[in-house]
Amino acid sequence: MENSFTLVPPSLSLLTIPVEVLYRILDQLNIKDILFSFRRVCTKFHSITNSYNRLTIEISNHPSDTLIDRFYRIISPENVGALILNQSYTNAESNNIDWFFSFGDIHRFTRLRFVNLKMLYEKDYRTLLRHLATLSRFGSLKIVDRKIFKNETNILLSTVIALPSIRTLDLDISSLIIDQISWPNHSTLRELHLKKSSYNQWCHIIRHSPNLQIASVADFDMNKIDKTIPSIRYQQLNSLTLSDILFSIDQLEMLLSFCPSLVNLNLTANKISLFENLRRFSQWEYFIHERLPQLENFSFKITVQMPHYQHIASIESIIAAFRTPFWLKYKHWYVHFQYVINNEGPRLVLNSSRNGHVDFFQYYEHGFIRYFTSTTNDDDKSKMHTMWNVIFNLPDVQQAINFRHFRIPKYYLFDNVIRLGLDIDEFDDWQRSGSFGLLSQLVNLAQLKEIWFLLSNRQSFQANTINSRLKKAPGVRIFGIANNGSLRDNPEYECAVLSRQIDHLIIRSPNITGMKLILERVEHLSTITFICGWSSSTTWKKILKWLHEKEKKYSITADYRSLQVFLKQNIDILSGVENLYRID
Repeated sequence: MENSFTLVPPSLSLLTIPVEVLYRILDQLNIKDILFSFRRVCTKFHSITNSYNRLTIEISNHPSDTLIDRFYRIISPENVGALILNQSYTNAESNNIDWFFSFGDIHRFTRLRFVNLKMLYEKDYRTLLRHLATLSRFGSLKIVDRKIFKNETNILLSTVIALPSIRTLDLDISSLIIDQISWPNHSTLRELHLKKSSYNQWCHIIRHSPNLQIASVADFDMNKIDKTIPSIRYQQLNSLTLSDILFSIDQLEMLLSFCPSLVNLNLTANKISLFENLRRFSQWEYFIHERLPQLENFSFKITVQMPHYQHIASIESIIAAFRTPFWLKYKHWYVHFQYVINNEGPRLVLNSSRNGHVDFFQYYEHGFIRYFTSTTNDDDKSKMHTMWNVIFNLPDVQQAINFRHFRIPKYYLFDNVIRLGLDIDEFDDWQRSGSFGLLSQLVNLAQLKEIWFLLSNRQSFQANTINSRLKKAPGVRIFGIANNGSLRDNPEYECAVLSRQIDHLIIRSPNITGMKLILERVEHLSTITFICGWSSSTTWKKILKWLHEKEKKYSITADYRSLQVFLKQNIDILSGVENLYRID
């Protein structure tokens, strides 16, 4: 018989973990936890803290920041890798930043890699910039300040930007200061973030930045373009973010045409004034194919203010343009559409979507009427009619009508509305008021397949009122409740809302007591699906034990966020319902 040996691994503890691993743990902690908790555990941790050279110090003049003197007595400036100074708090009694500079030993911070400066006195900017210019490994600078610097400060800032070691620059400063910066001929920058820039400044900077790969501009001014600037392709740039775009689609296409190597593109345009610009954007299939052939990731948010009920018919053609094989099969880029109405009028919002999935629980633009839909991988441009979802806040609609901010259109705005959500606020008396009667004027109830109640608190349902509307929507078989606090106080009365017409009930954010009451009192349903907002294998532990005792069949999604209970015998799993409410 051969000898066999069992290898018993040595016991692991924080005391036996390699120092390099502990350093990685310290990277995730703030300086207070490192100095006043981790450091005091034992002698070894005390020694490790003293040698850890990636500390981040954040100092502000906020009244709650009172630990700077304690930090300074414990740390070695040579171990500080990141320094954040924020003097933006007004009328503050604290003078931490003045205290920091009063010691005059900024030269001891020799390992600085990242510095973030906000609203400092100009003399303090000069002190820091003068020191940073002496560091051979300094790599990242961020400045937030809109005041106009003196020439000496601009020269020092230019010197730091020209350092061979610098890789990242983030500037939220006046465009006048950007003009004063002397950009090096061969900048080593790889990442650049500008709060504000003109097209001319952008071209100047990027021509001097042959290593630049990632860039973002929040406020891009395309006015007063210098026609003498040569057209150069910036092959080095592979990621670009443009926010708050106010210029035309022609100017945007011109700008992007000079960046043919883009792999990642993120666009935000919140105030497009012309619907024609949106139409042009929807035709970008050819532009991307010809001018941005390497583009892999495309994120965007486009908002167009719409004239009252104009271009409604054209919205369908916009949606159809994003249903081509290029968008859905080749690129896998999906688009989420929202038509939102508030007191300022209607607007159309286009958002890029990771998977095309839509539900009532994701973020939506503010409005008392919100229509939404999305392209999906299963769309067929030649055969498909858009299926719309809508959320109404009926009391707000009624108020808007009373104040003449909204008028009910002669015809339904969109056909094929299959899902209706009622946004119910805490103090809405929506069942007794006349606002509930607006439904049939706003949406074709006969086309509905599903109704949701989106509750902000516990509500008592009036079965007669709700069921009278359900009779006008004979196609509704799915009834949903979100943020449930209902069906608990008077279950017999409130469960009467779930008429025999309803086959499938879906409840988001249930409690264990409410789940049992519903399962016991609405056995005419085929299925009940419970959804929670978190993923844990123990989420349904108590209710599963109860289901086993009652011998009820159920299924749980792989992420543990959804539990479906089958109340009727030999029922097949409803793949359509399951797909509709999957949580990605």
